[in-house]
Amino acid sequence: MYNLFDALKNPKWLDRNLAEADIVTLTLTLSYLSQDNYFLKKIKPYVKGPFDYSAKVPEELAGEIRKKLILFLNKNINNNSMLVRNINNDNQLIKQIMNTGVGGVVPDEYIPMMCEELLTDKKFSRNYDDFVAKKSDVKNFKVIIIGAGLCGLLAAIKLSQANIPFTVIEKNDSVGGTWYENSYPGCGVDTPNHVYSYSFEPSFHWDEFYSKRDSIYQYLLNCEKKYNLKTNIKFNTSVESMKFNEKQSKWVLCTRSKNEEKTYVANIVISAVGQLNRGLIPNIKGIDNFSGHIIHTASWDHAYDYNNKNLAVIGTGASAMQAAPELAKCAKKLTIFQRTPHWVLANPNYHRKLSKGKKWTLENLPFYSRWYRFQLFWGFSDGIHASLYEEKDWENFPNTINPTNDRFRKNIVKYVESVIGDDKELIEKVIPDYPPYGKRMLVDNHWYEMLKKDNVELVAGEIKEVFLDGALDSLGNKHNLDAIICATGFNANKFLWPMKVEGSESLRLNEVWEEDNPKAYLGITVPDFPNFYIMYGPNTNLAHGGSIYFHGECQIRYILGCIKMMFENNVSVLNCKSEVCEEYNKKLDEEHDKMVWSNELVDSWYRNSSGRVVNVSPWRLVDYWNMTSKPNIKDFKLG
Repeated sequence: MYNLFDALKNPKWLDRNLAEADIVTLTLTLSYLSQDNYFLKKIKPYVKGPFDYSAKVPEELAGEIRKKLILFLNKNINNNSMLVRNINNDNQLIKQIMNTGVGGVVPDEYIPMMCEELLTDKKFSRNYDDFVAKKSDVKNFKVIIIGAGLCGLLAAIKLSQANIPFTVIEKNDSVGGTWYENSYPGCGVDTPNHVYSYSFEPSFHWDEFYSKRDSIYQYLLNCEKKYNLKTNIKFNTSVESMKFNEKQSKWVLCTRSKNEEKTYVANIVISAVGQLNRGLIPNIKGIDNFSGHIIHTASWDHAYDYNNKNLAVIGTGASAMQAAPELAKCAKKLTIFQRTPHWVLANPNYHRKLSKGKKWTLENLPFYSRWYRFQLFWGFSDGIHASLYEEKDWENFPNTINPTNDRFRKNIVKYVESVIGDDKELIEKVIPDYPPYGKRMLVDNHWYEMLKKDNVELVAGEIKEVFLDGALDSLGNKHNLDAIICATGFNANKFLWPMKVEGSESLRLNEVWEEDNPKAYLGITVPDFPNFYIMYGPNTNLAHGGSIYFHGECQIRYILGCIKMMFENNVSVLNCKSEVCEEYNKKLDEEHDKMVWSNELVDSWYRNSSGRVVNVSPWRLVDYWNMTSKPNIKDFKLG
């Protein structure tokens, strides 16, 4: 395969491969490289949204754009495939590029964030002030990271680059977190690959727009190897408890492995255990008496033979959406128990493969992947954010919350009816009464096609009781079963559970958080638990799209800023002020009260037992990026 310099010697080959890329993204790239908006004006009438299927650019114009791009590259690429000219970020041009790329209007406040994205080839992109600690600062200084999933690895990479000593404690025998543990059939992302990765470590080897589990796990293994992290990770080790020693201003962590119990001492602890890592087995009458096999999707049993068996799947959320269609292919009968239906989107790219030409362009054309990433971020996250707010006087409230949400609903219903056909009973079962986006939106994985199969039955309602050889549904019907697959999610409201965490004055975190009411400033730091930081903490999950990788990068940048602030002020303790945390969570709750997740028809794992939204963020990506860009020393008590 050619690099860019060699490809320019073969213009027909280059044009053929560029033709497989997104013409809109090519235009954005050309406009940025050439600092010329000519072709932006040309394609603008044809761009109706940020996705490749939202634009219909005439082939004659597309050919003209590729020709101009190749001409520009011939003049400005050296024999190392590098640009020979500097590009200055013109704010007005960047705004015009963004607006054209999404077929709409992007607020000016996105310009600085986009400028940062365009600089991510730099070694220390999205680091705090390119911070590198002095040797004198880190003498006798240690950070413990709990968890080696995507956030834990991210923290390790950034601490390593900042010259800060660290150890990662991981309960499994491998890195990867949820992508190591979850291996059920069909497991994969429902976020596009090219935003579901580190900004500083793009992968150009994805075969699909939405990768399966093995590809993502391999990506994380590759990152572990590239950044030489393995020697800093203690595998097969769980943190049982941790306590802040106020006299020493250090955390003492008690860990357990197969062969020993060990104590670690650290100045800083970063929890990267995530929200979705402890599978929840439903509390159903008689389930302990079942003589068949019980499997949770998060702990898949690969040794069990699922072929020609009577299988039950409990749940119709994200993991069921992926696993059930695969199980239907081998089961004698598949019975799906649905407590509440979900809204399911049709996405033309969900099962598409990436062409060789598009993969080549993503890897070799300067800045193409950055503009493509922006389009995805906008289309799957901030571009829809405004539609998540309730209009109480809306005529179809509370089933939909505003005109845009109502349009979403009608489009999804139309799609469902087009697949299911005239089976009104089935349509009635699968269409929710609550508004779209009230719960996690799912991407259709041939779900509705599966429901039409002769060996698949969808039961609307919970299991009333489990017997030795089957289950009784809520209508009193008996279902003979060989195995029960629990696609029932996680103990998502029990943050950090089952770890025991004690802060200042022996305060216990689970008690401060009232078991299921976690609160943290920015989702990262908790008053009276000094020098303790959380990645993927309370109210940082993204229910309207985006990427946990992006949020993670914002969080570790903030944490690095806090560590630098400690060194600069020669203090050993940073303790978030209670009033700062309270004010932040007051604003957060006020924002959530206006949004779809607090809708009266919605009951989801985003909310705790009292109905407060504790898992997901109400903020746009740009809001959180700004909030976490720099810690304010006034937010902390120093010690």
